Amino acid sequence: MLDVMDRPVGVQAPGEGEALDVFGAKMVVKAEPGSHGLFLGEHLTPPGFFVPPHVHGEDTEVFYILEGELTVFDGVAERRHGPGTTVTLPAGSRHAFRNDTAGLVRFLVMATPGVQSLEMFRHFDRAGRAAPGGLTPPEIGAICGQYGVNMG
Repeated sequence: MLDVMDRPVGVQAPGEGEALDVFGAKMVVKAEPGSHGLFLGEHLTPPGFFVPPHVHGEDTEVFYILEGELTVFDGVAERRHGPGTTVTLPAGSRHAFRNDTAGLVRFLVMATPGVQSLEMFRHFDRAGRAAPGGLTPPEIGAICGQYGVNMG
């Protein structure tokens, strides 16, 4: 086990980070789970982008809205959230989100422990590049299932 003093400090300047394409929405990886157990990504979602209801078996997600308004289904109701809002989605909670505005929505997505979320986003990026016509819902569901996420 690493001692706190053995953990490297990570710094990313503005504009730095692994760029992923998650179904047409850019995600920039700002922190990898590694030894600290947190995934952090900057998610830029264009108008019309949505993620249908799903459940993460292991990861708790937190969204922090930076720009625009994001509509989030929290398992009970849909609510639109603007800049400065934090939405916490515990592991096991059914949730969804979408950009139903005319502008870009930019938010931070954090996941802990985060390993499954990051690897799933990377898989979406690779699979999307290999399927120029896009992935089918069953293909997306199969990828999600590999990382502990159940759609529906």
